[in-house]
Amino acid sequence: MHLFFAAFLLVALSACSRGPEVYVDSELLIGEYHEDTSIAVFRGVPFAEPPLGDLRWRAPRPLQTKLPRRETKEFAPACMQSMRILDWYRYMAETFGGSGNYYPDLEIDEDCLYLNVWTPTLESDAKLPVMVWIHGGSNRSGWSYEPNYYGHALAERGVIVVSIAYRVGVFGFLSHPELNPDEPMANFGLWDSVAALRWIQNNIEQFGGDPDRITLFGESSGAQDILALAFAAPAAGLFRRVILESTAGYGAGRMTTLAEEQQRGSELTRIMGFEGGESLALLRQVPADVLLQTYEESFPDYYHSPAIDDQLLSSSTWANIEASNFGDVQMLIGTNHAEWLDYISVDATMQDVIQTAEDLTHIDSARALAAVAQEQDPRRAMDRLITADNYVCPSQYTAAKLAATGQGAWMYFFTREREGAAGAKLGAYHGAELPYVFGTHDSYMTTTDVDVALTDTIMGYWTQFAATGNPNAERLPDWPRFRAPDFAVQELGDSVLTIPAPEPVLCGLFGEWAAARQ
Repeated sequence: MHLFFAAFLLVALSACSRGPEVYVDSELLIGEYHEDTSIAVFRGVPFAEPPLGDLRWRAPRPLQTKLPRRETKEFAPACMQSMRILDWYRYMAETFGGSGNYYPDLEIDEDCLYLNVWTPTLESDAKLPVMVWIHGGSNRSGWSYEPNYYGHALAERGVIVVSIAYRVGVFGFLSHPELNPDEPMANFGLWDSVAALRWIQNNIEQFGGDPDRITLFGESSGAQDILALAFAAPAAGLFRRVILESTAGYGAGRMTTLAEEQQRGSELTRIMGFEGGESLALLRQVPADVLLQTYEESFPDYYHSPAIDDQLLSSSTWANIEASNFGDVQMLIGTNHAEWLDYISVDATMQDVIQTAEDLTHIDSARALAAVAQEQDPRRAMDRLITADNYVCPSQYTAAKLAATGQGAWMYFFTREREGAAGAKLGAYHGAELPYVFGTHDSYMTTTDVDVALTDTIMGYWTQFAATGNPNAERLPDWPRFRAPDFAVQELGDSVLTIPAPEPVLCGLFGEWAAARQ
């Protein structure tokens, strides 16, 4: 009897040690539980064929290489990229008095089309809301499992979190004249996101998710890409709600065209020394690391925005905003108080402020300069101008256009600065909200009770919005819609309260620019 019980216990323990399992897309995925929680984690789940060889610069192909049992306990390598985002994380650690070695080296590979899932249940009828994270990084770098993007803490609040990878830089945002016009010819990184969303739509029920309650959320270029996808016909019906954090690069000035992307591809061909009608085939044979290095050296300052290709995107994001082509999307959108402060030299002068005003893209220079004339610190003045021109005012304008259609729009303004010298230096910097959204504060950061309380509130807002399309819940401070005539904004800072929309003068000037374009 004792031997029988021992054998039974051994079998039971062996079964438990395998971790959570889910049968998805003809494969048995084997994950694990996050530390001492009930959150099941599946890392490195492939959603497309590896984009290698002849599949380089092609739309992602459905996964053909199926395994009876697939271990999904490790993150897949990040997509091919420079180490600029890793360097930024290490800089942040050092700024707060920690060590850059806090962050390990990043493994990269061209075989990178994988996603990660955090879920509190594997009951297929649970119908939990799904939050799909699309990372930022100027569409040039970044990866789906950056330290601040782990989804276990959000999942503990009753949602499923999925983070997806997509090709960046030369691999994801380039075109070439020899590409087949009957197939996608540009925006491959965005096509990767569409493929991941289709996989999620088809399979998320097996993880306990509701395919009718999918919210996309992202920051910086990730939010920019989400906004582009909101107007992309191939992405129609794949999500209902969007959370846009520090959205930059709206294409408010202009977006590139297919012809321009092809021209850059031709220039890369010339730089690589390839001639003739087979140059695309030769480019596809170049080792990924050589291609990356050559491209980064040749186009070091190029910003990779979505392109108007008449396949995925038929018009610019800004034209769609102006035309209010939002469909039935619901939006939570916001920016940070000091998006650009840390990128401005500590030696900045008032002459630099004047030059910044003259360089503004969407706001009248002379009146913008007058609006910040009372700022004693040139860095703060410059940051206000850049943040307003590129983040705050375009976001307010977009939210107002959506609100005018009768759809739900909520706007936030993140103002929390970490305590101590590092917080004073950085301000509420670009990306500062991310540890609060995911509940993933790095150990080197000065995290106080104020930060813990703000984290609880922000995570409550975000998950409630994903669940219902409205961030308000009984235990949370009331957050009014962003709409006429009040255009109220929720400040997320030392306190959480409703305020008037920030930068009224500068955003009024932005509105004049936008009106003149119509």
